[in-house]
Parts: sequence; structure tokens; C-alpha cells
Amino acid sequence: MKIHIGIVTWNRLELTRLCLESLFTRTHGDFSCTVVDNGSRDGTVEYLSACAQRMPNLTLRLLSRNMGVSVASNLAWDDARQADFFIKLDNDVEICDPDWLLRLVRVSQANPTLGPLGYRLCSWHTGTARTLSDGTRVTMVSCCNGACACIPRILHEKLGFWNEGYGRYGYEDLEYSWRALKAGFFPAYIERDQALVHHGTDPKQINLEQEEMKKESRTSALHGTKAYLLYLFLFEQGLLPLKMGRKYLIQEVNGRYIFTLNGEYKHVQKLMNMLVKTVQITQDGELSCLDLHAWQSAFKTNTN
Repeated sequence: MKIHIGIVTWNRLELTRLCLESLFTRTHGDFSCTVVDNGSRDGTVEYLSACAQRMPNLTLRLLSRNMGVSVASNLAWDDARQADFFIKLDNDVEICDPDWLLRLVRVSQANPTLGPLGYRLCSWHTGTARTLSDGTRVTMVSCCNGACACIPRILHEKLGFWNEGYGRYGYEDLEYSWRALKAGFFPAYIERDQALVHHGTDPKQINLEQEEMKKESRTSALHGTKAYLLYLFLFEQGLLPLKMGRKYLIQEVNGRYIFTLNGEYKHVQKLMNMLVKTVQITQDGELSCLDLHAWQSAFKTNTN
């Protein structure tokens, strides 16, 4: 059984150091890990380069600019092609329970309809308590937060990648969980307090520049709430498949990564550009002014 962990970094050196040191010194079991840095400029790159020298199971990918969480996470997924499980882990998470990883994999293996599967890291992560057949207590949720998400290979084969259409920070984990539910899988948290600590939610650890980027992405018409609702609508109506491809094609040239728009994604981009200009969100948080026939025609036109 092969387990691969993907971590995305962008500045916040001290949190990254705490995350990696706790991961590699406290975690039981064998795993490989890819860290993708989104163009840090606070000493993170130098620290990661030193880690890669002394940690043989760590692969380092350095990007020259911030391409966003989804793009970087998908790049880490490239190194997990032979893995049975892919774990998305945020760089502001500290490992406290040495059995956290083996427990995730064991529960996922024993319950193949669960996924993505993580730990409850924030007080507002609520859902429905349930006891599994093996006695494990879990909380069934509508969204497994991307700070820690275990994704079995079968789920990746059905859903593809994180949606790269949300800018640097967006709704990719919420949407992935939604697609999982539509595909017959159930996002959940293992009820194990303090297995991991999500330091990034501590007000003292807030990075103002990063928070501004999150706000910018989530309020953008093309990347934010409206885009999220549009994607769900397109999935729901069968205009987009649940299995998501990548928005960007990636090529490594002389140690640098070059990103180009995927030709297969261009029709999606054109359709989204058109729809965000014509559709509004009601006070109830729903889409208004829907003309499904016009949308279907537009979609077919853009795919031909």
C-alpha cells in the first residue's frame, strides 16, 4: 500500500517548519511527500531545499509565482500516480498523533464509500455523528476541509482533480466534496480530538496578505460564490462531467514550470465568462435568470 502526501506552501515559514518537522518525526508508517511552493519569498524556499536534501521521501516543486492552491495541489498529485491514497495536507497543520495517517487509511480501506476523509480541525466543522461497523466514530459532513483530506485512488479515478477555476483560493474543497456526494461517496471526519492542530485558524497566525488574496478570489465573479454555484449547476445538469480535468497544462523546462491553458478547458472558460455576466445571485444564495436551453446551446457551440 502506497501513501502520498501533498503540501502547498506560500510564505508562513514558521508554520511550514512546524508542519514538516512534526510530519516527518511523529508520523508512523511509510509515505512519500511532495511539497509545492507557490513562489515564497520569506526564506521558505531555502528551508524546503534543505529539507529535500535530508529527507529522501520528499519531492520539492518550486513555482516562480503563486498559481493557487488547486493548481499546486494537482501538481503534487502527479507524484502520486502509483499511490493507493493521496493526502492533501495544509502547511499550517501540526501533527500531534503519530497514528493519524494509518488511522485515516485504515478507516478509508474498511469503508470504501467514505471520502474524502479527514479530521475535525475547527469548531464550526459540524455534521451528523455516526459509528461505523468497526466501531470508529465519524462525523458525516457536506464538506471535508482541504486542510486534511484523504482521497482513495478509486475516488480520484471518478472525480479527477481539484477544480483549478477558482483562482488562488476558493471553493475547491467544498466543490470536490459536493462532487464526491454526487458520485456516491460520503465526506467525513474521524472523531479524534487533537490528532492534528490547525494553527492557521489562530487569529495570531493570520497572514494579512494571504487573507486579502482569499477575499479577492472568493468575491470575484469568475472565481467566487457565483462561479461555485454555476459549476454546481453545470455538474447537476450534466453539462460538465463530475470528473474534472485540469485548467492548466504544466511543463518543466530547465527547472522552471511553464503553465499553458489546457485546450480541453477552453470551452469551459468561455462558457463561464459568458454566464457570470448574465446570472445573478438571489438574497437566498441561489442563481437567478436561468435559461437552461440557451445555456445548453451555448455549451454545445463552445465544444464544437
